[in-house]
Amino acid sequence: MSLDQGIDTPTRAEEGRLFINDTRTSGLTKSSHSHKILVVDDEQDIVFTLKTILNEAGFSVDAFTNPSVAFEMFRPEKYELIILDIRMPGINGFELYMKLLEQDSSIKVLFLTAVNEFSMYAKFKSSVSPMSGKRYYLQKPVDLTKLLQRVDDMLRL
Repeated sequence: MSLDQGIDTPTRAEEGRLFINDTRTSGLTKSSHSHKILVVDDEQDIVFTLKTILNEAGFSVDAFTNPSVAFEMFRPEKYELIILDIRMPGINGFELYMKLLEQDSSIKVLFLTAVNEFSMYAKFKSSVSPMSGKRYYLQKPVDLTKLLQRVDDMLRL
């Protein structure tokens, strides 16, 4: 269930602030990353986990559970990498990526998915297929070590 579908849901503005500039860490050694990452997934626990792990690795992260709010808050050239869930209510990760790409053609994206069958996303196949350094896919559940390695690899290109 996404935050905007339950009882006692936050307003759009509150949801937008829910994870922005959250600096909680659990003591992992921080590297000297200054990279800005946008995370969008409709599952609050995944967003929290990704934001925490990336913050602990030294990245600056804005994270959203609502893809529409993420789009509203997006600014060209602000993010070096975007991590997107594919299957989300309202607007899927591919649709969001295409909208973001119109605003910033240089964005790199790491798609997260639990989807094994991509036939429902056939219309996006040619425009969002993996592309060395620019687009990549990781299967959920995500191995966090592999995630951090892929993020580092993508940001170095």
